[in-house]
Amino acid sequence: MESLHASLALLLRLLPRLTDGILVTLEVAVLAFGWAVLWALILLPLRLSSVPGVALAVRAYVEALRNTPLLLQIYLLYFGLPLLSLPLSAMATGVLAIGLQHGAYLVEIFRGAVGAISRDQRDAATALGFGPFGAFCLIIFPQALIRVLAPLTNQAIVLVKDTTLVSAISVMDLTLIGKLIVERSAASDAFVIIAVFYLGLTSVLGFAHRVVERRYARRV
Repeated sequence: MESLHASLALLLRLLPRLTDGILVTLEVAVLAFGWAVLWALILLPLRLSSVPGVALAVRAYVEALRNTPLLLQIYLLYFGLPLLSLPLSAMATGVLAIGLQHGAYLVEIFRGAVGAISRDQRDAATALGFGPFGAFCLIIFPQALIRVLAPLTNQAIVLVKDTTLVSAISVMDLTLIGKLIVERSAASDAFVIIAVFYLGLTSVLGFAHRVVERRYARRV
């Protein structure tokens, strides 16, 4: 009982400082996920291109981003961009790096969903007078979007956990604030509180993933 009271007292004492970190973490997650989706949609037409070399170049990019550590990519951008006279803030660098890597995963998810649409749908769109662009935007992609809703929520869970890496470049997110608290006050319980927050957030996303998966399972 005394241990519980001590933990609650610690939580109340640390809550104002942790709240700042929570807000930064949520900001990084939302911005990075939005950027990842946008970047994947930009890459998708290139990934599906029939122009020689274009799809191959995008595939090479995807493999490079997916098969190298995200932390290394963050460091490369953080220390490399200033050398190219393109300095970004630490948060902007973290958002950029996370979005670039997760966009590489998402473009393959989108590509697989588009490829799973029946050829009959394309033939029907052509018969109705749609050109290739119109058929893709109005017929093919909306159907593919239904197929990717569940994988999107799953990718969001992974992305939220990856936001902890921005602490490596001094972004004052929840992880870094927790680390500073432990270093200055030896209140190691702070990491337990932080873990509970991440568990809660990813559990909410996991629940959303299951709901979406069940709701749209019959449509794909």
